[in-house]
Amino acid sequence: MKELDDININCGSPKFYRRKDLTVEIRLHIAFMVLLCNKWGIITGIAKRYAISRTFVYMLQSQLNSAIEDSFYVGSAPSKKELVIGEKIKSLEYSLLLRLEGKCSIPAISGILKKMGMKNTSVGTISQNLNQIGKYLPDTFHVDDGTILYVCLAADEMYSYSRPILITVDPVSTAILRIELAESRKTEDWINHFNKLRENGIEVILVVSDEGQGICSAAGSALSGINRQPDTFHAISHRLGKWVNSLERSAYAAIENEYHCLDVFESAKTEQVIQKRMDAYFEAKTNTDKAISLYEMYKFLYHCIIDNLQVFDKHGNPRNRKNAEEDIRVALDYMIGLPVNKIKKDINTIYNLLDELLEYLDTSRQVVQKLIEKGIQPYIVQAFSLAWQHQKNAVKAKKSERRKYFATKEKEQLDMIKMMLGDDFETVKTEVFAQLDKIIQSSAIVENINSIVRAFLNTSRNMINQEILNLIMFYHNHRRYKAGKRKGKTPMELLTGTKQENDWLEMLMEKVEEHDHLSAA
Repeated sequence: MKELDDININCGSPKFYRRKDLTVEIRLHIAFMVLLCNKWGIITGIAKRYAISRTFVYMLQSQLNSAIEDSFYVGSAPSKKELVIGEKIKSLEYSLLLRLEGKCSIPAISGILKKMGMKNTSVGTISQNLNQIGKYLPDTFHVDDGTILYVCLAADEMYSYSRPILITVDPVSTAILRIELAESRKTEDWINHFNKLRENGIEVILVVSDEGQGICSAAGSALSGINRQPDTFHAISHRLGKWVNSLERSAYAAIENEYHCLDVFESAKTEQVIQKRMDAYFEAKTNTDKAISLYEMYKFLYHCIIDNLQVFDKHGNPRNRKNAEEDIRVALDYMIGLPVNKIKKDINTIYNLLDELLEYLDTSRQVVQKLIEKGIQPYIVQAFSLAWQHQKNAVKAKKSERRKYFATKEKEQLDMIKMMLGDDFETVKTEVFAQLDKIIQSSAIVENINSIVRAFLNTSRNMINQEILNLIMFYHNHRRYKAGKRKGKTPMELLTGTKQENDWLEMLMEKVEEHDHLSAA
């Protein structure tokens, strides 16, 4: 809402600025049009024509009313009912903005609107209005025109108090396909969830999930014949990575104990005490050597496994699935022989998953082959594959040093390709990266969506209903990304390939206006 130039919010940088192309004459024209053409759809039409928000149109109307009411109106001023409706719409738009964009709690929204001098600001009214709008919205994305949409599916679950929220997401576009407040997360609940997707024109070609019993069992029943890609993060990184830090802490603790024993030994006086403390020091030194050796061996084996999970080798070629699986098995065989307590259970779980775990390597080989068949030279595909892999590693890196390292490697790789391709660089890059993004290793994207939903749960004391989940789904699917590789795009644009003309708030208010119009009719 950049046109709301009269609002001043001091948050480091201006949130709104004056539209110089909207002169005083144009603003008066807009306000008079709203007053004179009092029919359904006029607000939306004006907002589209001048690329302004509906809230701004209502504000101009209100300002004109205030300016001329006393001087010109003779029994023809807007009725009280019309003024009340205008105030209600304005309050509703701000409530939606603050709840969805600002992630404010409903009591906080009530307080903000009261300070702005608006009406319809009680907690109960705001909550009722938001729930009512949520009833207008679906909980499942529907494919129009009877067509079929084929998608990869990332599935996960989260909790609002004791009730599970089942979520399925397209990991390429990040669009939420279905969000459901369920009674449980049993197999039958997930089967119903998957069946609802099919009823709405969505066909699944790959399922990515963690090892939740309900999801896995339902995927096998409702999506028989569809490959399931276990989440590599939960399967390996989450299970084995925690032991790297644990063994490192144990090694440092052993070193600290060794130094302590040395300090105590140097302060001994009698021969008996000297001998006793010398034995303690040598024992501590032996334990330190063992702890350091164990840590280094485990870390080496862990990184051997992680390296074999990379989609492409150091030359940019798709990693051979059979060789990667053999290398991982060898590393696990050595790892299970290490004297690490409680690790055998995790390793045995990975053994059982290994046949399905590297499914994405077959996908990568198919993607690369399709790119070459489109006429892109193999060495160009290899170069872009390495850049894409550096980008993925930068996103996954938790430490800033590693993130900067991979970001630098990606930039260097892309600069080199740009010199080779010249003006065709952006076109080829877009095509190659779009295809490579179809290689799904984990359900990390649905974890990100969970964190977005969690922010709303945190501001509602975990008291959530299906109507609010519908609102969250609509907002997320139609909002524009402000940063990252999806900058300027909405999840729905990426999913359907259709350009979204209006802002999510305008689209939502159009639905409200349409529903109110139908109700009145």
